[in-house]
Amino acid sequence: MPDLLSLLPAALCLFLAGWLLRLQRCPAAGPGGSCRRYSVPGRGFHLKKWALSGILFFAFRRRRRERGGGAARREPMGSGAGQGALERLQGLVCHAHALDSVYFTGFTETDKTFVITRLGRRPNGLCEMWLFLRVDGIGEFEHPVHPDMMVRDESEKCWRAEGLMIECLEPHRHWKITFNGRLRKGPYRHQWNEEEGELVHVKFSFHWTSFSDIFDFNLDSHPKVFAHAIALEKWSAEFFRRVKKDGEQHSRYEQWGQSIGEIEIEGHEKKEVSMRGVRSHSYGIRNWAEIYRYVMILMHCEGGTSAHLTVVSIPATTTHLTVGYVLFPDGKKAGIDWSNASLAEMADDGIIRDLYQVSFTAGGQFFEVRAILDKQARPVVYNGLTGEGVFHECIADFQLNQTVPGWGLVEFYYRDTPGQLIPNSGSRWKEPSVPASSQFSEEHSQCIGDVAGKGAQLGQLT
Repeated sequence: MPDLLSLLPAALCLFLAGWLLRLQRCPAAGPGGSCRRYSVPGRGFHLKKWALSGILFFAFRRRRRERGGGAARREPMGSGAGQGALERLQGLVCHAHALDSVYFTGFTETDKTFVITRLGRRPNGLCEMWLFLRVDGIGEFEHPVHPDMMVRDESEKCWRAEGLMIECLEPHRHWKITFNGRLRKGPYRHQWNEEEGELVHVKFSFHWTSFSDIFDFNLDSHPKVFAHAIALEKWSAEFFRRVKKDGEQHSRYEQWGQSIGEIEIEGHEKKEVSMRGVRSHSYGIRNWAEIYRYVMILMHCEGGTSAHLTVVSIPATTTHLTVGYVLFPDGKKAGIDWSNASLAEMADDGIIRDLYQVSFTAGGQFFEVRAILDKQARPVVYNGLTGEGVFHECIADFQLNQTVPGWGLVEFYYRDTPGQLIPNSGSRWKEPSVPASSQFSEEHSQCIGDVAGKGAQLGQLT
């Protein structure tokens, strides 16, 4: 979330807070006086939203103008160190929940093949790892550590852990994702089991090339969604302090692109694939315990339209915030400014259904999205060292405006889970198991320690 407090003129904030505190009740209060999990409009909501919308509109416009256009706009907020600075490994801040995470998805448009990878560096040599793969006609695969996600961080000049390596070759343009090791053949596990299951040797190597500009959530999001979410809450000096802190401690940007490469699975012929998907870079401080739950939709459609929609509940700040964007076929992007998506109506009871429908507006256009979740492809990872919290990565087919097909996923996160879901993972870490005879046929490219020098050679992003 952007540093919203710095965007609000102090005088107006004090005036509104003093006046509206006399009017507002707890916006989440129910008939019996108890508070619901997600805030709803209370007295003074429309006035608060109106005031915030105007303030944030001009503040966001000023910040975009200060950033300028061209190459400067391709570097996310807070870089301050030249082109490509944030495409390298980020130094972890001195905090127990410091994070430096990269995430890639890829989906074929011709069959059911997909790959999802994530490496999130944490303090003390730890790393959050996701690795899910499906090859059409062969089966589903996941890393043997799953549904746990904690492994040892082996990063030096690029993100690396347990046989998976993600490296930047050219800032905002080219990346390489490789894996060489053993994966467990599906079905995907939703509960921890000491038995490793059927392990097969898998190698893949993908070159990822962007076909969009970046979307910086701190800069490019539409101010209306923040005004709406903040107006739902009860205002106080402490509330705005928490909003300011949240905006300062975490950043995220995304970019869409195409992966071309090959997959080799033990006992099967090599398969060449071409996939489209999103990559993200998230860094700063991320304490998963601060998030009650969220639902995230990532979708790429036939014809070139891509979209991201997230609805998230953070009890300390915004209990129901909707944020996201649409990437249009001509390369233009627009932040989502309204959506009917409701956390209370999207698997709030923990039961994930097969079908979801949401609507939203962006760039002056209305979008209706229908997500049909794959019954078999719903891999799960548990959160952190204790496993209290769970991510459901649900692969889905989409229909945009009832006619246009799309591919992607719907991700559900739940913080509150009964007890510890996995044993202490620290006692189960193993070194990557790769047969000596199973090396890549092509020479591994070297991790790039300083990709900023290539930034000057970049042309305009397509």
